[in-house]
Amino acid sequence: MRTDEALRLALDLAGLGEIPADSGVLVPGKFGDKVLFAIDVGVGELLLAGRLGASGVIAHHPPGGQPRLHWHEVLWRHVDLLINYGIPVDEAQGAVTELVSEFSARDHAANFLHVPAAAKALGIPLVGIHTPLDEIGRKRLVDTAEELSPEEPVGLLVEKLEKIPEFTAAATEMEVRVGSLENRVGRVGVFHGAGTNGGYPVAACAFRHGIDTVIYIHCSDAAAKRLAREFPDKNLIVMGHIAADSLGINPFLEALEERGLEVVALDVVRP
Repeated sequence: MRTDEALRLALDLAGLGEIPADSGVLVPGKFGDKVLFAIDVGVGELLLAGRLGASGVIAHHPPGGQPRLHWHEVLWRHVDLLINYGIPVDEAQGAVTELVSEFSARDHAANFLHVPAAAKALGIPLVGIHTPLDEIGRKRLVDTAEELSPEEPVGLLVEKLEKIPEFTAAATEMEVRVGSLENRVGRVGVFHGAGTNGGYPVAACAFRHGIDTVIYIHCSDAAAKRLAREFPDKNLIVMGHIAADSLGINPFLEALEERGLEVVALDVVRP
């Protein structure tokens, strides 16, 4: 399997027609029989791949190149998520503009050459696949959230989420950072598969427009505390970053294995 074929497989599994800005082939080539997959890839993982006999590396978080420089562009997907939950377009765009401004500055400062240059020097094919895998995971979360009626408690939603194999196997625990397990779940919004979590701006926008429970995979303490002060009757569930990322990664890794590739998965929760 070639690097571009692996990327296309992920796009197909996610139902995406175009390559998102945070994903792409960084060093083209053929994977051979064994590939190393890691959520975070640096030079150490490239060297480890060689030691393990892997002929290629797949990263989840953008390890460099254009996907690293343009990671923030994927944040605009939060606009689509908000609109799908009935939030007015101008309100959604305003919330996400604040996020994009913050993360574009971060991306501009990144060393986007380091890891791809090392992979090229070592002769190791390298591809980064971020949003397509997160989109697979988002759909799994939405399917679970839709099993509940609005009158059921947040605690029941947490119980159902925790029964997903990746969460059951994870070392982290799900947390309700805003609200309580006893609150009614109401309308649930799953905000994932859009670069990173929506922080304060996206959750606040959702809360103001009728979403009662927001699901994030991670959220800063400062953002959660601000949301709790301003929206004491709402709920924010934080699932755990690596476990939640694994929701979308595992179906992709299984698809690679079904096509004859041996996958060495370094930092993935595999039930």
